[in-house]
Amino acid sequence: MRRFGLAAPLLLLLAGRGLLTAPYPAQRSDAGPGARVPGEEELALAAELRSYLNETRFELGLGLLGASRHLDLLAYQHAAEMADRGQVTHHSYRFGVGTANRLKLAFPLVFQFAENVAMNRNPRRVHEALLASRGHRLNRLDPEFTHVGIGIARADRYRLFVTELFVRATDPEAIGRIDVLYTEAPDGTLPQDEARHGEVIAETVSIPPPGANDPEFWTQRGIDAFVAGRFDEAVAHFEHALAIDPDYPYARFDLGRALLSSDRASEALATLDRYLALHPDDIDALASSGSAALLGQQYARAEQSFRRVLRVRTRDAGTWYNLGLALEYQDRPREAENAYAQALHLDAKLVVAAAGLARVQR
Repeated sequence: MRRFGLAAPLLLLLAGRGLLTAPYPAQRSDAGPGARVPGEEELALAAELRSYLNETRFELGLGLLGASRHLDLLAYQHAAEMADRGQVTHHSYRFGVGTANRLKLAFPLVFQFAENVAMNRNPRRVHEALLASRGHRLNRLDPEFTHVGIGIARADRYRLFVTELFVRATDPEAIGRIDVLYTEAPDGTLPQDEARHGEVIAETVSIPPPGANDPEFWTQRGIDAFVAGRFDEAVAHFEHALAIDPDYPYARFDLGRALLSSDRASEALATLDRYLALHPDDIDALASSGSAALLGQQYARAEQSFRRVLRVRTRDAGTWYNLGLALEYQDRPREAENAYAQALHLDAKLVVAAAGLARVQR
C-alpha cells in the first residue's frame, strides 16, 4: 500500500491507497460496546464534508460516492483514535493495525480501497487542503471508487480529525455489514502484518491562509488581540467576522468572551445565548455564560449555568468558586460555604475561595 503524508501549521494530512491481496478470515459481529459513536455535531460535520466532496465530483463529471453507515462507523473509530492522540496517522497505535487490516477485518469482500486522514479546523478547509494535495486528490477523484465512509472527531474547539475511507464495492453486500470491528476484536487476535503492504512517501502541501473575505481571517486577528489583552479591538474583529458570516460559530463564542472581558456583561450574555442555542452542550460557553450572568447580577441564572458545568467538570475548582459567589449573592450562606469548601478541597491555593469561605462563616 502506498501512503502519503503531510505536515503543516493547523493542517495535517495523510493518504493511502492499495489493493487487498487476500481477505482476513474473521468471525462476524455487529458493532457493540467497543465501538465509538459520533455525536450529533460530528455527524453534521461529516455530512458537510461529504457534500463538498460529491459536489466537486459532480462538477468534474465523476460518479457520486455512495454513503454507508458501516464505512462511516469504521472511519469514525480511526478519527476518534487520532483525536485522542492528537496525531494524524494511518496506524492504530492502540490496536496495532493499519488501514489494510482494519479493512480486511471489517469487510473481507472489499479488495480495492484508499484512505485519507487529516486534521484541520473545519470541513471546508479540510476539503480544500485534500484537493490541493496530489495523493489525496487522486483518492477523492478516482472514478473506480463507489462509496466513501467519513468520520470526523473533535479534539478541541479548533481541531477536527478526519478519516475518509474509499472503497470499490459494486456489490452492496460487500459493505452491507461489518464482520469484525477492530476496536472490538479480542486481545491477541488482530493481524500485525501492516508493514507488508507498501512503502511510506512524504508529501508537503502549502495551503494559503484565509483572506480578508473569510471570517476565519478576522477571527484569528480577534484571538490575537484577545490574548494580548486588547479586548475592544478583539470585539471589533469578531464582529467583522460575523458580518461576513453570521453563522460562523468560532467568532460568536469568542465575541462573547471578549465582551465579557470588556465588562459588557449584558451584551456578552446575549451573544453567548445565541451561540448556546445552537451548541447547548458546549461547556466552555456555559461557563462563560454563567460568568456573564454573575457580572450582570442575574445570580439565579448564573447558579444554573455553573451547576450544569459541574455535572461534566466535577473537579473544576474555579466553577465551584463561581457557584459559591452566585449562592452567596442570593443570601444562601450555608450552600455557598459548601461550594467554597469544595473549591478549596480541589485547589488549596485558591485564595479567593478561602476569602469567600471566611465571609460566609462569620
